[in-house]
Amino acid sequence: MKKYAFFLLVIIFAISCTKESGSITGSWVTDMQDQPQHKQGFTLKDDGKAVAINLGTMTYEKWEKQGDLLIISGKRNTEGQKDMIDTLKIISVEDSTLVLEKNGQKFSYSKTVKPEKLVTDFEIYECFVYKVKKDSAFLHINVADSIVTGELVYAFFEKDKNRGKINGTMRGDTLLANYTFVAEGTESTREVVFLKKGTGWLEGFGEVVDQKDGVVFKNRSKLNFRKGLYFKGIKCPEMIE
Repeated sequence: MKKYAFFLLVIIFAISCTKESGSITGSWVTDMQDQPQHKQGFTLKDDGKAVAINLGTMTYEKWEKQGDLLIISGKRNTEGQKDMIDTLKIISVEDSTLVLEKNGQKFSYSKTVKPEKLVTDFEIYECFVYKVKKDSAFLHINVADSIVTGELVYAFFEKDKNRGKINGTMRGDTLLANYTFVAEGTESTREVVFLKKGTGWLEGFGEVVDQKDGVVFKNRSKLNFRKGLYFKGIKCPEMIE
């Protein structure tokens, strides 16, 4: 009798280690670390297929559950396609929440019934354009591990065209960069700040001061984005002129 009771306790303990009161299939999302206004995650289908949601270069293909482990496999499109496998420990599953653990860090997901809307809201563009009457501007950026590079062009009516390179970083939903350009045969550098808005960017303006390395904002916290230029996301042209 005591031996039976011991084995019963072991079974109860094993079950309690992973709490499952809901189905693991469905679409699960969590906040993006750098852009909490957007969601990312995955869809686990009943037939064993998996789909990534806003995971950038990562493409999921299939999934399986082995004990308390969730194993998702797919491709990573960085420099050519590379096979990848994500192995995560299932901490708990309920009807609307899923908690996973990887490398000692826990991640909490919520279930969504409209993953396609999250993808639409997070359309990723690398090129952006501002155009009002006879004024226009063009922004082309590349973001890798929060490091931003690209080019910026201003073509305002009856003003010299400015074209140059930007180098900076992402801080949350804000892009901070130095813009190095040539105007009237002279190379100059000035600070630029853009705020992410929807699928585009708002350029901020404010009081500036001259420093040895170029023109910078006197106080970033007082930048005005309400009247800033809005760069709308577009598909990049084959040739950027």
